[in-house]
Amino acid sequence: MSTYPVRLRIALPERMSRTHLAIRLVLLMALGAVGCSSVYWLLYLALPALAALFITQKGGARYLADDGPRIVGVLQWLARAYAYLWLLTDTPPDGEVGGQVELEIDPSGEPTAASALLRLLYSVPALILLTALSFVAAFVWLAGAVLILAARRVPVAMADFLAGVLRYQFRLVAYHLSLVDRYPTIEEADVPHVSGPKAA
Repeated sequence: MSTYPVRLRIALPERMSRTHLAIRLVLLMALGAVGCSSVYWLLYLALPALAALFITQKGGARYLADDGPRIVGVLQWLARAYAYLWLLTDTPPDGEVGGQVELEIDPSGEPTAASALLRLLYSVPALILLTALSFVAAFVWLAGAVLILAARRVPVAMADFLAGVLRYQFRLVAYHLSLVDRYPTIEEADVPHVSGPKAA
């Protein structure tokens, strides 16, 4: 089986900061107050339309070559932000690529405006699965937060689940943006989601 074109690896810190847990809680409350679910629905509908617009103007190959690297850069920053919010790292996102969170996307395929718009329909099953996984992840996050308060670490199994959900989310986003042709999958045979604890 070939390697999936969207890969996410996270190096867990050895100890987690209780202060960063408080920061995350405030940030998540602020996002909730803004109406984060409305933003997600807006993005779900808008991203394929924007991809179709760019593909119409430039063609599929130029969209992947010209716009792909910029979009991947934004997604890499978002991966670091999500890893921070999801208790996977104590390092807030910055402008640097790499470090504790590595998101790699190999743009591929021959996207067309029609195929980009059809992803609104094709993505629905993946979105339903992501919603179910995110519901479970919310409870894992709460348990992880309690464990950070008690032991200042999230167990690798819990972090692995959270990282797997996060990886699936970015696979869906990359597919939804027509950066990759391959439909989002959960399995990852070639690398673990997270590596063992590392010193922060």
